[in-house]
Amino acid sequence: MTVRDDSDAGAAAVGDGRWLLLWDIDGTLLLRASGSHATAVWDALCDVHGIEPATLRNGSGRGGAGKTDGQIAREILEALGVPAAAIDEQADAVRARTCERYRPEDLTAHVSPGIDGLLAELHARGDVVQSLVTGNFEPVARRKLDAAGLGRWFDPRWGGGFGSDHEQRERLPAIARARAGAALRPDGAPWPAERTVVIGDTPRDIACARHDGVAVIAVATGPHAADDLRAADAVAGDAAELRAAVAALLDGGAPIGRDGRQTIPDDPQETTA
Repeated sequence: MTVRDDSDAGAAAVGDGRWLLLWDIDGTLLLRASGSHATAVWDALCDVHGIEPATLRNGSGRGGAGKTDGQIAREILEALGVPAAAIDEQADAVRARTCERYRPEDLTAHVSPGIDGLLAELHARGDVVQSLVTGNFEPVARRKLDAAGLGRWFDPRWGGGFGSDHEQRERLPAIARARAGAALRPDGAPWPAERTVVIGDTPRDIACARHDGVAVIAVATGPHAADDLRAADAVAGDAAELRAAVAALLDGGAPIGRDGRQTIPDDPQETTA
C-alpha cells in the first residue's frame, strides 16, 4: 500500500464529525460481475434503437471502466453512427429499458475478497456513513449489490451518486454529498467535502474526486495496476491494505482532495462502471 505524504494533509472535524465514504462498485466492491449488466445495456440499445444484436456485440462497449452507463451507451451509439439528437431523445428510454432488463444472478462469488468484512467494520463505527458513487444506473446498482449480499451496508435513504443522475462521472460526488446532507444533516446542507472520501479502482474515480475537491483512496483490484492509480491520496492492493488506508485517513486526518482533473486514459477491460 502507498499513501501520499502531503504537507497540507489533515482536516479538522466538520459538522458532527462523521465521514462520508462513497464507494464505487465494479472493480472495487465486486470483481468480474459486469457480464449481465453489459448484456442489459446492449439489449436496451437493441430494443430502443432497433440495432441488430450481432452488430452491437462485435467489439462495442469496450473501454468503459469508470464511465457511467449513459456515457457508455452514448459512445456505443456514436460508434454505430446514430445521430446525437436520437441519442438524446431516447436516453431516458435506454435507461428505463436497461433497468428492466437487468435481473442479475447470484453474485456472491464476485464480492472482492475481504470487502464484506471491511464494510461490516466500517458500518459498526459511529463516525462513518457509507454510500455510493458509481456509473451504474441506480436500480442496476441496488440490484447488483443485493445479488452480491452487500446491499445491507448501503441504506438508500442516504442517497448516493449514480449514472442515472448524470452522464459525466465527475458530477456524481457532489450529488452524493448533497443527498447525504439533505438526509442526515440538521441544516440539510451538502456533506462537507473535507469529510468525504471516494473509494474506487480507476483513474476516473480519482478524477471525479478531484473535481469535487474530496479525498480519494484507490484500490488495485480492477483493471488498473497500482502505478496507474498513484494520483490518489492512498493506493491499496487488496482489502487488507484498503482497511489500513481507510483507517489512516479517518483516524489520522484526511489528505484533502485537490482541485483539477486528472488525465483519463481509455480502459481496455471492464465495460461498466
